[in-house]
Amino acid sequence: MKPILIMIAALMGVSTASAVELTDWQLPVTATYGYGTEAGESVQGELELAPSSRFLLAPGTRLELSARARLDEVDRLAPGEPPLETYSPQSRPLALGETGTLELRDAYIEIELDNGIARFGKQQIVWGRLDGLKVLDALNPQSYREFILEDAGYSRIGLWSGYLDTTLEAWRLELAVIPDASGHEIPDEGAWFQLTAPRFRYGASPGQPAPPMNTVRDQSLVEETAAGVQVSRFFGSVGVSAMAYSGMDHQPLGRIRIVDSAPLLERYYERRNLLGLSADMAIGSLALRAEAAWQPDRTFNTRSATVLDTVNRDQATLALGADIFAPLDLFVNLQLLVDNVRNAPATLVRPTQDRIATAVVRRSFNYDTVDLEFRMNSSLNTSDRMMSAAATYDYRSDTQLEARFETFHGTQRGLFGQFEDRDRLLFSLKQFF
Repeated sequence: MKPILIMIAALMGVSTASAVELTDWQLPVTATYGYGTEAGESVQGELELAPSSRFLLAPGTRLELSARARLDEVDRLAPGEPPLETYSPQSRPLALGETGTLELRDAYIEIELDNGIARFGKQQIVWGRLDGLKVLDALNPQSYREFILEDAGYSRIGLWSGYLDTTLEAWRLELAVIPDASGHEIPDEGAWFQLTAPRFRYGASPGQPAPPMNTVRDQSLVEETAAGVQVSRFFGSVGVSAMAYSGMDHQPLGRIRIVDSAPLLERYYERRNLLGLSADMAIGSLALRAEAAWQPDRTFNTRSATVLDTVNRDQATLALGADIFAPLDLFVNLQLLVDNVRNAPATLVRPTQDRIATAVVRRSFNYDTVDLEFRMNSSLNTSDRMMSAAATYDYRSDTQLEARFETFHGTQRGLFGQFEDRDRLLFSLKQFF
């Protein structure tokens, strides 16, 4: 508890060292109300405080700190105690009973080098070029508290890491070492965005009751430590990157144990390896992006009758994206992802292949004070989809208003259709202090 209090004091601009200079500080406060239109009930009444500050410790050396406190009056997103067992002990947010959480988002020192930077501490390391599709964005886990409706930078979970970004002639070299094995934050049973499709319930049908569950971590610190390297350079107008990563899979596997003659579902984690390539280029008003990943011998769950088992198979993923600056000042983003598990058995819990298409259309008005956005994600396998429409208004430089409507269509077994009755209308007010 003491380290958290020290960090909060620093975030509020308190410093006892005269050599330390506070160079930036802000406190965004957001009030959000959510209403489930099909359920006919309030699902979210939340106050969020997200203080952040930056300190100059010495020439070329900075300290970055940010935190987030969520206080719930009405919260169907995470009813009861928040689901925090998938975090490592050093990264786990502080639970405030059933009221909310207090979370240290970032806490790192950044050092300027002659030809790059080095960062040490709790941070996000983003290796990916696409919008919301996690192909090469594999170093940090994600919170699925609001499924994939939150911005990736907002839902991505920072980890205690060491990071080096440097240049060697025409090449950019990035290295990451992450001794923090936190996994995805997954909503509990009864949450508004509880994952009910069989692929997320180890093959169990949506209406089938789940057995008691716990999370097991039995690896040593060395076994849990992840490491990655990425090299990048431009060939003419084409930027190309190649990466290699090895670390604990953020998605838990499941196994059944019998305890006192009753089944117990254990969530546990295995290591995965990833090789990736990405590229982007601009042609006039068109920007093109591509990412490809190869994960050899990745572990997946299988289920036949009541037997929950695992199998190791190669996984290949390819995603393409295009940013189009269209007439009428429209910004359009289109993406397509194809993901395939090679030689998958019929008992595989997840689909052998995923095909997902995304589209975003955005336009600004009134000197960029009003933004309108339409977003759609669609599973081409099952024709289920998620759509959202949002309007954001910058009332003043320190005040922002937003209204958003989200709707889902499909079957309960689908990636998006599992939330068929979870349509939601959101209103939020953000004030910057």
